[in-house]
Amino acid sequence: MAHRKVVAGLSGFLVALAAVLVLGGDVMSKPAADENVTARADLIMITIAGQGELEMPASVFMHDKHTAALKEQDKDCSACHKTTTNESGEEVMSLKFMRTEDGSFEELKNIYHDGCISCHAEDRAAGVEKYGPQSGECRRCHVENPQVTAVRLDSGMDNALHYRHWGSDKIAKDAGEETNCGSCHHEWDEQAEKLVYKKFEEESCSYCHTDTPEEPVKTPRQLAFHQQCVVCHQTMSETQPEDVGPVDCAGCHSAEGQQKIEQKNETMQQRIGKLPRLPRKQPDAVLMTPPIPEDAQNRDMLEASAMPVAFNHLYHEETTDSCSSCHHKSVQACSECHTVQGSEKGDFIALEQAMHQVSSEYSCVGCHQQEQARPECAGCHAAMPTEPTPAADSCTTCHQPVESAEQAVSNDGIYVVAASGQTARLPKDKDAREALAKRMIERRPDTHKALAVGDIPETVTIGVLADEYKPSEMPHRKIVLKLLENMQDNQLASVFHETELTMCQGCHHNSPASKTPPRCASCHGEPFMEARAGRPGLKAAYHGQCMDCHTEMKLEKPANTDCVACHEKKE
Repeated sequence: MAHRKVVAGLSGFLVALAAVLVLGGDVMSKPAADENVTARADLIMITIAGQGELEMPASVFMHDKHTAALKEQDKDCSACHKTTTNESGEEVMSLKFMRTEDGSFEELKNIYHDGCISCHAEDRAAGVEKYGPQSGECRRCHVENPQVTAVRLDSGMDNALHYRHWGSDKIAKDAGEETNCGSCHHEWDEQAEKLVYKKFEEESCSYCHTDTPEEPVKTPRQLAFHQQCVVCHQTMSETQPEDVGPVDCAGCHSAEGQQKIEQKNETMQQRIGKLPRLPRKQPDAVLMTPPIPEDAQNRDMLEASAMPVAFNHLYHEETTDSCSSCHHKSVQACSECHTVQGSEKGDFIALEQAMHQVSSEYSCVGCHQQEQARPECAGCHAAMPTEPTPAADSCTTCHQPVESAEQAVSNDGIYVVAASGQTARLPKDKDAREALAKRMIERRPDTHKALAVGDIPETVTIGVLADEYKPSEMPHRKIVLKLLENMQDNQLASVFHETELTMCQGCHHNSPASKTPPRCASCHGEPFMEARAGRPGLKAAYHGQCMDCHTEMKLEKPANTDCVACHEKKE
């Protein structure tokens, strides 16, 4: 699937530590100043517990520390890793220590003791300043309670980093192609019994390489990534050492390493501008409808009530980090795993939940909910209660009736409600469905609706509670225009803010939309009303509304403690 096998598998006894571990004593005899750091991305615990009963605790091994020491001696990975031949007949580095295949418990024990201790002894004899534990110093490696912690940040590939790979001239092109996608992506050919690359069918790495892969996949996810990525980086560094990917643990899994990757991504984007689109023949638009089985009861009624969703696939490609932002496992259609009733393949998450679950970062509604947390949106949306399901009156924002002029050109398909109130057939043909989806998307507003500037009061004087302070002169128009400016290019706001009064209801809530909404005091009494639990008194309502908005939008001025910034002190 997503990664070509390039090295021999890593045995189960080399385990990356995910839990908190601590090292009691330094592995090297003279630690450098920065080696006092207790959180390390390269900490690995070496254990052969899977092959037999242990006499000692697992051995503490810091990979980057060793590679740095080897580099000082003009040594490379071959000091610890042998060469093997992969399934394509290429000579590559084995990820196993000093071997290409695993052996018995005793054989593995001897490989580690002979390989590690002999290297340490050679360093000591050669007068190397930093040398590792010697023969008999067992407890310097085998530590019951280490004092360092394995802290590895998850590493991934967003659109920018992906382009740095598929747009690179350093990675060999596929045979007869202008792209290099086959260097990483593959799938198993049952008939040929080998890995093959299928253009335009590239999948996510983790779709096949799971933590517990099933036949014919043999390589688990973590190992597949390291076999593909690290070994490729290492191989390229031998011939073109400049600007290749990380070969050390910290390069991908530390905060500093990820910051360097992000900086390179930003530099690249500043140079080329907009990222080129991934060359996979993905659709610009998708007409989404629930799949209804031929033998379903009341099928005609179900078809007639299913208004389609015209999904702007191109826009979402440009505004998400990667394909996996939505396609969290496979890049197939959502309904392939998430059926109407729910199935084991989709973890029994039904299609309706997959699309509408507010708490899920992968669902449409859940993703939109997260977008509302952006500072320019949160001033209003943070104060709105999050409901477990979307509001009923919001359905037609996405589920749109088909205009009579846009009814299907095919006699096959499912019935949907047309704008006229009659039923119309949707096409089954892929191209016709995409064309219809595009036309429906074009009907959507591409800018937000707004009141005429003259209809927006310039200032609002709030003086009903004036006592020790003068009335507050609120620059109402200035605030409204700034909010509108902040959502200028926000397509989500353009579509969901359906009228010019929608944004007004962020402050003027719980009342009908109007150019002349009722005053706050109409609902919020001057003293707090105990009989109206959850409804603050007028003073609390004003301060809560304004201050919370400023906080959510991350405004530095006016500070919540700066009373006179909003209402001057009386003389």
